[in-house]
Amino acid sequence: MKTYRIFLLVALIPLLALSILSAQAQDDSVTALSLTIEGPLTPALAEYLDRGLAVAQEENAELVILKVNTPGGAVDLMTRMVEAIRRSPVPVVVYVAPRGAIAGSAGTVITLAGHLTAMAPETAIGAASPVGTSGEDIGETMEAKVKEIIKAQIRSLTEGRLPLEAIDLAEDTVENSTAVTAGEAFEIGLVNFIANDTQDLLRQIDGQTVTTASGERTLSTAFVQASSGTTTFRFTRSIRASLSRIIPCRRLVCMMLGIW
Repeated sequence: MKTYRIFLLVALIPLLALSILSAQAQDDSVTALSLTIEGPLTPALAEYLDRGLAVAQEENAELVILKVNTPGGAVDLMTRMVEAIRRSPVPVVVYVAPRGAIAGSAGTVITLAGHLTAMAPETAIGAASPVGTSGEDIGETMEAKVKEIIKAQIRSLTEGRLPLEAIDLAEDTVENSTAVTAGEAFEIGLVNFIANDTQDLLRQIDGQTVTTASGERTLSTAFVQASSGTTTFRFTRSIRASLSRIIPCRRLVCMMLGIW
């Protein structure tokens, strides 16, 4: 197998990585696109997610794996990203990773927006009580309003999908800033899987049926490989740079986008 490698340089904020993984199983091709959100939420991250999901749809991807490691961010950015995930016709699997990662505050709600959810061992989720932009208290009246909005959003995302005990826990992350480990979240049903790495996640979700904006989809991920040949691209500073130039390898394509 011929392998292509390049190194990606993009300027500005430290955050993310975008990859397109493509694998062939006999005569069929299975594509999974991987996005990584790392650090506080920013408008650039929201734009990145919008573009990544658009690429997934253009490429007729089997799924998107959204890796999350964030302490949270502004409610409006959280809402924009939740909306993007929920309107995606391509299934989005939110994966809190790597080990040591957190889905804090707004990251909790973004995680729950996924069509499937997973956490790596030694990760945490929760502490979603609203605060000001600098971490300060926002006043009792405003805090109560924002809490109720976020809890209602959580219920709308989880009702019919999660056990009642898990929904109660999700609301408690907002009301009382509760946080839980990956094991605790999995045991109560807040997340669907605990996965050691991307390959383990792909193995576990194979055959799972999810409902997206375009209807039910049964995932076929058995032949997607998380490691093999790679193809990388060089981008300009603009996050709007073209994401459509894909150079295929025989088994796997990986496109990375980082901003720092």
